[in-house]
Amino acid sequence: MIQPNPFIFRVLFILLSAAALSACDIETGNNLPDVPPEGRFVALNANQHSGVDEAQVAIAMFEDGTPIKLVGGDVVQASTDSDSILLLDEGFYIGSYAASLPNELNVNQIDFLMIHDPIATREGRWYPVDLLNSDPGPGEFVGASASVILPPEPTNLATSSSNFSSINDTFTLTWSAEPAQTPPDIMKVRAAITCTNSTKTSLYGVEAVLADESDDGSETIGLNQFIYDIDDGNSIIKFIRDEARASLQELLDKLSNGEIGDDFLAELELVNPIDNDCEIQLFLFRQRDANFDSTETNGSITGSRSADVTIFYSPNP
Repeated sequence: MIQPNPFIFRVLFILLSAAALSACDIETGNNLPDVPPEGRFVALNANQHSGVDEAQVAIAMFEDGTPIKLVGGDVVQASTDSDSILLLDEGFYIGSYAASLPNELNVNQIDFLMIHDPIATREGRWYPVDLLNSDPGPGEFVGASASVILPPEPTNLATSSSNFSSINDTFTLTWSAEPAQTPPDIMKVRAAITCTNSTKTSLYGVEAVLADESDDGSETIGLNQFIYDIDDGNSIIKFIRDEARASLQELLDKLSNGEIGDDFLAELELVNPIDNDCEIQLFLFRQRDANFDSTETNGSITGSRSADVTIFYSPNP
């Protein structure tokens, strides 16, 4: 089992009145470019991190392109041959839910099924006020199912350098490539970042935009995809949203023995990252797409395995 880094995984209680980053200055989309502008859409993800005996499973729901909550008794069940779990815990954003599925045997197949369980979901208070004493019945996604085969874990993860002093710096991320698949697996890089000065700390999560997502064993990435200036309206930072955020937050929670609060990845301007020391926990995901069992189900589903490495940013004095 991976031992948590006590610095990056510690919990800080951030005031709710702290100003959020402006959407007009920083990209804050849902990270799902294929979400249709009309109708309902569901995104499912399962990821197992290196050295962790549980898979993080997450869901994000959309209606007419906007995140929505599941209501009534509808809930997603994730399972292996030996264990199952309901995704009852809401993520930071509306419409996102995450849980950890036991997978001590490290099996590759994870099954998803949308079920209707009014008793279990009522305990999670998913019912609107006007439905407290009635069950609206199964929603349109109940019965939707899918299975995903997790790809191999990224191994031999390394960076060309570990310490940086400018957001103009770049580094090369390397890993052991796997034989080509059809369709091909793709690689994703996400990060949990902690920046601190003498009195305050900023915590946020981002997803890097890669020039090449192929599993070729190497990718050059700029520090400006992780460290930014809050006074610069031209930042290229892409904050993690929805099911990707829910999955990463669930993983961080497990790596920190349950000490991550809901505000861990909140975009809060407490310190300016470009001017302060930052620890960047990079997560490399090998990701494999899957399909719902019925073509009538509108959504996307992915399975992945991940590994992590840490780099550091300290601005020149």
